[in-house]
Amino acid sequence: MVTVRLFVFLAVFHGAASAAEPVTFAKDIKPIFKQHCIGCHNADRPRGGLDLSTMAAVREGGTSGKAVVSGKPEESLLYLMPAHLEDPKMPPGKPKIPQRQLDLIRAWITGGLVEKSGNAPAVAAATGGLVRALPLPRATAITALAVSPSAPLVAVSGHKQILLFRLPTSELAGALPFPEGEVHVLRFSHDGRILLAGGGIGGQSGKVVGFDTESWRRAFEVGDEADVVLAADITADRSKVVLGGPGRVVKVFSTGDGKQLHAFRKPTDWVLSTSFSPEGLLVAAGDRFGGLYVWEAQSGKEFLTLRGHTKAVTGIAWRADSNAFASASEDGTIRIWDMHTGAESVHWQAHAGGVLAVDFHSGGMLASGGRDKRIHVWDGTGKRIANLGPAGDIVLRVGFAPGAKEVVAADWSGEIRVWPVAGGQSVKLDAPIEAKPAVAAVIPVPNPTPRPSAPAAPASLSSLRKDLADARQAAERANEELAAARKALAAAKDTVRAAEEAAAKARTAAGAVAALVETKTAQAQKEEERVRRLEEAIAKASGPAAGEGKQAALKATTEALARLNAARTLAPDNAALVRAIAETERALKELAAELERADNNTSRRNTRIRSSR
Repeated sequence: MVTVRLFVFLAVFHGAASAAEPVTFAKDIKPIFKQHCIGCHNADRPRGGLDLSTMAAVREGGTSGKAVVSGKPEESLLYLMPAHLEDPKMPPGKPKIPQRQLDLIRAWITGGLVEKSGNAPAVAAATGGLVRALPLPRATAITALAVSPSAPLVAVSGHKQILLFRLPTSELAGALPFPEGEVHVLRFSHDGRILLAGGGIGGQSGKVVGFDTESWRRAFEVGDEADVVLAADITADRSKVVLGGPGRVVKVFSTGDGKQLHAFRKPTDWVLSTSFSPEGLLVAAGDRFGGLYVWEAQSGKEFLTLRGHTKAVTGIAWRADSNAFASASEDGTIRIWDMHTGAESVHWQAHAGGVLAVDFHSGGMLASGGRDKRIHVWDGTGKRIANLGPAGDIVLRVGFAPGAKEVVAADWSGEIRVWPVAGGQSVKLDAPIEAKPAVAAVIPVPNPTPRPSAPAAPASLSSLRKDLADARQAAERANEELAAARKALAAAKDTVRAAEEAAAKARTAAGAVAALVETKTAQAQKEEERVRRLEEAIAKASGPAAGEGKQAALKATTEALARLNAARTLAPDNAALVRAIAETERALKELAAELERADNNTSRRNTRIRSSR
């Protein structure tokens, strides 16, 4: 009996607790939307006009009207379509989402579309702090690296964590957890007081977090992206953060309140690189198609569109005076762009196969890394100062150590090394790798029973070798086709640029011709008016004095006809000129006939006078 009462009490207590915690958008529903919906229905490019990233946007609905009716799941498309009770079924082309999640959506709608529980804190307390680094299951590519400008510290990406190393001892100081997902970008602020980390889960979520480098606690979080963050930076005064990724939108946020200040939609492909100028007035971004753009950070106005790269822009690094920046590209070049002229000042071939990273030191030197597994140091004009490496694999990230005497580089194989610019042995920074237990080898005991000989192994080996040779040939053909495709793409881009230039010239020429035609039309109208006046003068002319007037009119008309014919050579298709010339020629013939008749009349009159005498 006691057991039954206890069970009833626990059931009632659990029901009361559940009633006190309703299903909310922030805690229960938004994670479902992130997993299944926000890839298409996000603020950047909401399909069907429907944005599911915020509660306000959900209430607003889309182009088809309201998506949800409070208290009525049977009238809410936001429940009916995922439950496959209404067409089109959502998510398109995928199985129905789990019933547990559908039940949550239904309960949320039935409960009145609660955004968040009443006892949720308005602002999350600062969290984080340096912890012991978790061993990686295996060595993986280093997708992010940053070197502090004010302390001997190097930050590199790890699996859902940021690893911190001390220089010059190469000691692993600890790690910063990044549960948001994989880290794709790391940047220290100019004074070294903030470490910026961006990343997330591909196709689901992205965020940028700022860590205070004194306490290593989270100072701020910005962005609630529908896809992973691939590029980010922070202004020198630490007031703004810029980010970009597969969404093809460059966004600027305030670090004070986390609000979005600007959204630049000029890129046409994934945003792979972005950076503020050192004084914070400009922000540049490059995309996977080779587009490179600059905006005013304060007003959000477009400042420049820079053309030159034919492949993905993988890195941007500003010169210390903010008057120029360097861009790196998969086309193998580094280009320096002058912000005063808005044009390229110099470029050079830096790495065969593509440049994947670039860093600009305050002293004027540049460091770069690329697919050729080399690390190069350059002066500001493209003269190579040092050729370092080779690294263990493709170099993905580079950064100058304080003083610019070393370059820290990370590669595809997961190696992080410090390379002296003056030359010499590099120093490896060891990321923690999970130790694999030794596996005892099982040695089979030979069976003395004689078996028929079967030359299967040699035949199998021969087959494998043939398959290997075929695979290598196929790989070579694929590489050749890829190179041809890249070359064709570059040629297509050049053709498009040439067509754009030709179109601009044609528009200019058309404007000039239109202006000329307008001028000549006005001239023709003036000449027509002059002909009309001459005709009136001819009609009024009579008597002995008329002959002299008609002679003068004949001369003036002949001159007018000559001017009209000269104008016609400049605009042969001008209809007004053609009409004016025809009218003038007709008037000239009539005037000549009038003069001839006047001369005949004068002759006859003189003859009569002589006869009368």
